[in-house]
Order: sequence, then structure tokens, then C-alpha cells
Amino acid sequence: MQFIAELGKSKREFYSLTGISRGTLESKTGITEDTLMKLFAAFPDLSPIWIFTGKGEKFQSQQNKTSPLFTANENIEDKLLNIIAQKDVEIKALAEEIGKLKQEIVQLKNSI
Repeated sequence: MQFIAELGKSKREFYSLTGISRGTLESKTGITEDTLMKLFAAFPDLSPIWIFTGKGEKFQSQQNKTSPLFTANENIEDKLLNIIAQKDVEIKALAEEIGKLKQEIVQLKNSI
């Protein structure tokens, strides 16, 4: 909804432009893969990272071009798999850090 507002379009115009069924984004059932495919087809430069996390730039053209996350010919499934793989690496690193911090807490408790 934030993206629609920033486009300066009405919901009706947005749904017409993307081919997404009216009311889909207001529904509590969630957004389907089909909805995402229509969104990215209508806005190919829209950043999947921004859509899924709310972080970074809205458009890939605004991101650092020296290390693009995706190649131009990747489809949405490949893009999503790439994001998931990157998140898995981040999760593993954070889990290792948590393990180290837990050990440090135990050592600190034992030294008291």
C-alpha cells in the first residue's frame, strides 16, 4: 500500500496496471506467488529485498550496481532462491555468534 501511495496512483489504477485482482492487497489471506509475479512483471526494477524486508532501496536501479544481487535474465523464482540462500548464510553466522555469546554468558556467570 505504501508503494502504491508513493507511485501517486489510486488502488484502482494500480490493480489495473498490474493485473492483480482488486482487493488482494487489503486481504488478510496474504500475497500469493501469482500476485508477486504480476507485481514484478509490471515493475521489473522493483527490489525484491525491499518488498520482502522493507530494507534497502525500492528500486534496483537505486542499488549499488557494482555488485548486483541478480542477473537481468533471472526469473522471480531464481531471485527468491538467491535471497533465501543469502539469508541462510546470515542466519548461520548469527547462530554461531549467539552460540559464542551464550558460552561467554556461562563463563561470566561461573566467574561471579
